[in-house]
Amino acid sequence: MKKVKIPDLLLGTIWTGWRLWVVWSVCIFLSLLIVSFRIATDAEFDFASLSVLPVFVITWIGGRKHGVFVAILASSMWLIGDILAERIYSTPLIPWINAIIHFMAYSLIAILATQVRLQFERERECATRDVLSGLHNRRAFLEAGVEEVDRTKRYAHPLAVIIMDLDNFKQLNDTKGHDAGDAALQATAEALRSISRASDRVARLGGDEFAMLLIEIEYEAAIKTGREIFATVNAALKDFPPVKASMGIAWFGRADRSFSEMLKAADEIMYEVKKSGKDNVYSRRFPETSRSDTEK
Repeated sequence: MKKVKIPDLLLGTIWTGWRLWVVWSVCIFLSLLIVSFRIATDAEFDFASLSVLPVFVITWIGGRKHGVFVAILASSMWLIGDILAERIYSTPLIPWINAIIHFMAYSLIAILATQVRLQFERERECATRDVLSGLHNRRAFLEAGVEEVDRTKRYAHPLAVIIMDLDNFKQLNDTKGHDAGDAALQATAEALRSISRASDRVARLGGDEFAMLLIEIEYEAAIKTGREIFATVNAALKDFPPVKASMGIAWFGRADRSFSEMLKAADEIMYEVKKSGKDNVYSRRFPETSRSDTEK
């Protein structure tokens, strides 16, 4: 069973499909329970605070529009409870006025819950994204890699880890300044985003080192994809001479080691490229069965 993380729980990323319907059903049942109890006690007890709970929960997992809808539902339930209760008011308008006041309060809760969630998402994004490139940072990449390795072990899917380092990057910084270096990193990141699949994980590990995790991919497809990435990145770096890319591809037919060891294997392959003259792609399949495949 997949382990549910606290951020996924708080952000509502797991509340889809049948889970969302369960939450909706519970919230509606709670609203009906509140109004039923209010009618049964002739509106003697005030449960307005309890109605805040379903409004907040639905807003958090469904967004402000859903929250406002529940606010309308909760206010309507409150109105029905006041009207059906045998309580005598000084004027018939009081139940309607109460309902309007409750709707305003519940709507405010929905708006505040939306803002809190947005801020929570921003904070989480800052913790998992590299500021300069907009890609995942090392921490997020390692966490994603560990999850994928666990999934690969369960379903026996192959995966590939790619490590890419920019050649002569220090020379660019020294001759044209750090602004040019930052622009080269951003161009590299944009090239990686443009060619990656939605299921791929793309990250800047630090400095001029990037990584990609390709899931559920066969060896030949991984090599083809790696070479396409290599060509796309080098095309994007034409405006930043003499920067080029060196790439190592480690393909795993099965998850026979930890993700950190997979990453290390890809890193070692990339350094073989560095030692052999840079600006090239080397690949190797694991468990290792043959010499590295190389492309000039």
